Amino acid sequence: MKANKCIFGWVAALALLGACREDDRGHGKTGEVTTYKVAVVMPAAGQEHWERVADWALENIREAQAGLLRGVRLELEWKDEAAADWEDYLLRVAKDGTYAAVVGPYSSAKAYAAAEILGESGKPLVLPIATSTEFQRVFAGAGNVWNLVQSDITQCEILLTQAVLSEYSEVCLLTSDDDYGRSFSDWFAYQAVELGLQVGEVFIYRSEAELREAVREIATLQGYNRMLLFAPSGEEDAVAFDEEYGALPEGKGGQRDFPPVLCSDVVNSPLLAGRLLHRMYEGVSPCANPASGFVSAYKARYGEEPGNGEAHLFDAFLFLAYGLMAQGEGDLNDALRKVVDGRDSWNGSWLPADMHDTFAALQVGGTPDLAGVTGDWTFDARNHSGVLNTIYSHWILRDGKYTTIEYLSTDGGSRTTSTLQAWDVQAEYLQQFSADQADFAYPPQTGNWAVVIGTSDTWAYYRHQADALAMYQLLKRHGYDDDHIILIIEDNLAYDERNLYPGVIKVRPDGENVYEDVTVDYRLSEVDIDDLKDIMLGNRSEALPEVIEAGTGDNVIVFWCGHGYQSRLAWGDYQVVNGYEVRDIIETMHNEGKYRKMLFAMDACYSGTIGEDCTGVPGVLFITAANAYETSKADMMDSEMGIWLSNGFTRVFQETIDANPGISLRDLYYNLARNTTGSHATVYNAEHYGNLFRNTMEEFLR
Repeated sequence: MKANKCIFGWVAALALLGACREDDRGHGKTGEVTTYKVAVVMPAAGQEHWERVADWALENIREAQAGLLRGVRLELEWKDEAAADWEDYLLRVAKDGTYAAVVGPYSSAKAYAAAEILGESGKPLVLPIATSTEFQRVFAGAGNVWNLVQSDITQCEILLTQAVLSEYSEVCLLTSDDDYGRSFSDWFAYQAVELGLQVGEVFIYRSEAELREAVREIATLQGYNRMLLFAPSGEEDAVAFDEEYGALPEGKGGQRDFPPVLCSDVVNSPLLAGRLLHRMYEGVSPCANPASGFVSAYKARYGEEPGNGEAHLFDAFLFLAYGLMAQGEGDLNDALRKVVDGRDSWNGSWLPADMHDTFAALQVGGTPDLAGVTGDWTFDARNHSGVLNTIYSHWILRDGKYTTIEYLSTDGGSRTTSTLQAWDVQAEYLQQFSADQADFAYPPQTGNWAVVIGTSDTWAYYRHQADALAMYQLLKRHGYDDDHIILIIEDNLAYDERNLYPGVIKVRPDGENVYEDVTVDYRLSEVDIDDLKDIMLGNRSEALPEVIEAGTGDNVIVFWCGHGYQSRLAWGDYQVVNGYEVRDIIETMHNEGKYRKMLFAMDACYSGTIGEDCTGVPGVLFITAANAYETSKADMMDSEMGIWLSNGFTRVFQETIDANPGISLRDLYYNLARNTTGSHATVYNAEHYGNLFRNTMEEFLR
């Protein structure tokens, strides 16, 4: 909690400034003032709102420094992020030493490009409201990227929390197929299950036509007590939604059956206030801390509530001004880290009279525990890339006017409602297995075979081949020889020109070279799903010299890592494998006596749908990274090369069985379920496999 009184403890230092400070700070003269040029990249569509909040922030900064020995001044240069040459502009800014920092862009997609452009220069990039989860994860270790709002993982959680607290039982999602929308589609199902909600349909649109079609389809869905989460890509998508909703018939199969809608922050925009005409809208948006008084002051000043991003833009300028005051002769990013790490008592106010003491303390080396109008400026301690708490307004849009009905946050502080209220009704999502289940009469075990497949073939999805190679190395450590492992990858990473370590592939930045002493049996582009079937059935040919020769006494472990869709798996960039084709392979193997037991571990988005497709085949256990509604998640990043090295489920799977090869399959599942972040590891077909308490990994690793 912030202290209510200003008790910095730098009495002696402040006394030195007394000669330059007057009681009426508005008339006190500031000593030497240094001007810093700041590029501000925001959408020109909201320029009037951006400029007025910027002028207000600069006015406060100027007044707050009256009477100090020295001061800082921000000179803003505006650029429309929708302009065709905005990237060329940022390239010039990156190379121009007269610019101290960049504020913006507004959108996550533009923020991604901006971070790449400014990466080499290290110039601070302060992002008021770029919320893409993937963007924030990729640039977490950049050192010069400062996010003033949490990612959309939090916003998605806040929206789903409202569904729980409103006692809805099922949720659907409508979102865009871009960086912003993927934050919601990636985390929606996982968080819904965690909160005890039933996951309904997920609609991901790629065009306005697909968005309109989805609105029509949603109106025909059957069900009860359902809520729709709507996370559009931009304001025009919200207009298209409203128009299509307005065109629906008012009766059955139309507006009457349309579920209540909760909207993401994009729908909270001054550009939409008079354009959404056909229904009341409700949603959440990052906002100012209600305890700061900023919203009341804004309404008194402009006669309306602040729009999405305005409070965070105000904070961006305060944030930079404080950093510049603390900088001295050093690096501005280092100064910003010092500012956000400060924990000395502070009065917590953004008003000029109180900011004066803040600037005075910073210029003599003080480290006050700062916050902005949006709340606490406590950043993650490791990377300092983003704030750890965000406050959201829960608003409604009715008759062209936005009205806040409550404030929400993840911690329940600062006059907000906590999402912990919803977590109290969290479902017990872990699968339960019977310790008394009878085992089947399997023949004695005579051997083991393995098939390891990484189904991505591009540098961007390095992690899928890397994870396959790590699995290959794990099997070798546990006694497999190359003659009993079939490895299928494209094998185009080790000497790719983008690989900073030629001949080396890793699944963690400080890890071993998983490419060492590897025998690749087939390149992915040389075989297809029909060839895989022959390989697994032992149908050797001139084209397929390496096959598994498993019989009724042999256990077979299959590890598959790559992209997935609903009942489909990617095979390289241009081919897909259907769930029924996977089932056909294992059913044929069963019918021909080509395995004793089979363990199929699959790390792919929506991999649960493949488990569902294969349920019922005797002696096969599927363990998937995600259920039928979720994406799986990457979790090991190489910031030097800008790529993900490994997936979360695979890392936990391999670390668990490497450390304890005799672990029971039930305990393996529980470890996966508890330690896989962002998706629900799921077991399929246990009832046709055996007792998971007594069956162990040792059967596949001995």
